[in-house]
Amino acid sequence: MIRITRRSVLASSALPLMAAKFTQPLGVQLYTVRMLMPKDPRGTLAAIAGMGYQFVEPGRGQLEQLEPHLQELKLSTPSVGLELPLVTGRPQGAQSLEEAIAPLPAKGVRFAVVAYVGKPDRDAPGFYERFADQMNKAGETCRKHGVQLCYHHHSFEFDPAGGKRPFDTLVERFDPKLVHFQIDTFWLKISGEDPAGMLRRLKGRVSLVHLKDIARGTAVEYNEGKVPREAFKEVGNGELNWPEILKACEQAGVRHYIVEQDWSPGNPLDSLKQSIAFLRS
Repeated sequence: MIRITRRSVLASSALPLMAAKFTQPLGVQLYTVRMLMPKDPRGTLAAIAGMGYQFVEPGRGQLEQLEPHLQELKLSTPSVGLELPLVTGRPQGAQSLEEAIAPLPAKGVRFAVVAYVGKPDRDAPGFYERFADQMNKAGETCRKHGVQLCYHHHSFEFDPAGGKRPFDTLVERFDPKLVHFQIDTFWLKISGEDPAGMLRRLKGRVSLVHLKDIARGTAVEYNEGKVPREAFKEVGNGELNWPEILKACEQAGVRHYIVEQDWSPGNPLDSLKQSIAFLRS
């Protein structure tokens, strides 16, 4: 006869948690350490690598300068930030999109991310429809060279003031084969969205995710310039449900997990250390 005890029940119930330990490679969005990089790029990258991070996400323009350090420290760059004018219309004398994208795969880059559209452009009537069409066209060029184009949202795309939320327009108008999303857990939450729910909604269309937490009780805010700095928290130090979010990431088909913190109360390297310790625990 099998004897059922309280200890055996607790032990058996812990097994699924042990099996679900998060082991995916983790990267860092270098915006987190933007104050440190100009002073000591190699030392900053070495600290990141020493914590156990395996890759970084720089801007495309940073690659050439950082490449020797990245190779030495064995940090890869699967994704980079892409300058908006390369998609919406290049300034005079600048590279074309094709010239900018073509060299990236040889450097290990497979994803290019448009991270921001600013004012006043986004306030113009019909902007998001035009922008989505431009992104689709750019996505064709990127795909030709083996690079997936992505869009990183903030919270302004979820503002319903205009009647239809810009984010919904982008979801409808982006070609799912040509343009994917880089989901940001903080910006989803502060826009009033459920991060896990949105990830499941966009299954198959989310290649990259930015992992960052949010202070408990933070109010919904669509104007990113009004978000208090103290709202940004290390992963595990806020109110987000990380087991649910990470499970939804897996279900959505996320390829790369990237830790980012827009503002840190002290040294951003200390914040990065807290985030990876939580995720690996």
